Amino acid sequence: MTKNKLAGSLLAAAMALAAGFEGVKYVAYQDVGDVWTICYGETLGVKKGDTATPGQCKSQLIASLLRHNAPFEKLPRQLPANVHLAALDFCYNVGTGNCTRSTLWRHLEAGRYEQACGEFTKWRYAAGRDCSRPSSQCRGVWERRKLERDICTGEVSIEHAAERLGQKLEAPDNATDR
Repeated sequence: MTKNKLAGSLLAAAMALAAGFEGVKYVAYQDVGDVWTICYGETLGVKKGDTATPGQCKSQLIASLLRHNAPFEKLPRQLPANVHLAALDFCYNVGTGNCTRSTLWRHLEAGRYEQACGEFTKWRYAAGRDCSRPSSQCRGVWERRKLERDICTGEVSIEHAAERLGQKLEAPDNATDR
């Protein structure tokens, strides 16, 4: 059996977090780093003028989360659900390359979850701006890191985090088949 598989309630929670943090846009736009983005923060292959439907965005989100979860399936131990969810959201936001080269990832590999949880708020910069500063115009990044940390430590439940983001935990279509 594969460890850290993304299915069922964990996939639903990952979708709720990503959707809540990213929001959804059906027309491509440039994000804070001037990267073309669409749907729920998808950047892979996105170019100016691209459009998508709600169904395409949902399918794209599921595929993207599964792709971002692939490195988790190679970890030597099963992660607690709250740690897995927080770290997956982080990887979804910063990319798997940045994620798997991070100190946070090294702590996950070693099973040092408390130390891993302490790493989230160190990732507070976007496009050279310190997002923890109120005038940064990227404050959402900072709020995301704090909530990821709080989910990771168990201070905030997965359900409460989704609720805070205005999301419901609903199993995606065929989620148990993934």
